[in-house]
Amino acid sequence: MKKWKFVIIGVIGISIIVVMYKQHQTILEYRQIPYYSLELLASPIGKVIEFHENDDNYEDDERKEMLEDLNVMFSTISNRAGVGLTTEQKIYDKYYDEYNDARADFAVILEKYMATETPEQHEQAYKALKEVYDEYQLFLEQAEEDLMLPDPTLQ
Repeated sequence: MKKWKFVIIGVIGISIIVVMYKQHQTILEYRQIPYYSLELLASPIGKVIEFHENDDNYEDDERKEMLEDLNVMFSTISNRAGVGLTTEQKIYDKYYDEYNDARADFAVILEKYMATETPEQHEQAYKALKEVYDEYQLFLEQAEEDLMLPDPTLQ
């Protein structure tokens, strides 16, 4: 009879530990949503910058098509990203304005980049895009420190 009590108590104890661990993992994932929402915006811009640095490898038609695809990718992400910032009001208050400003800056500069006709205009638009991208990366580093909680199970 005593063995059954220990077995039942052991099973209940293990069940409680598993439930608590799963809850902790859910909380960690929930806390990471705002950061990933911020990070997602920079993804297509990083690809445009990478593409610009290697655009000598492409023909004009192929280059235009790839830029249009990247522009569509940015538009799609820009319209849908940022929802994760609404998870908590204090996160929204702290990060949304800068995120929204960067989103608008990226959109305007990317449009200028796509519309350039001369190599000088192209290079100028690239430099402006790179500058805003680098500033946004610094913002992301700060946000990562604030929003990403370390997983204590990995320490």
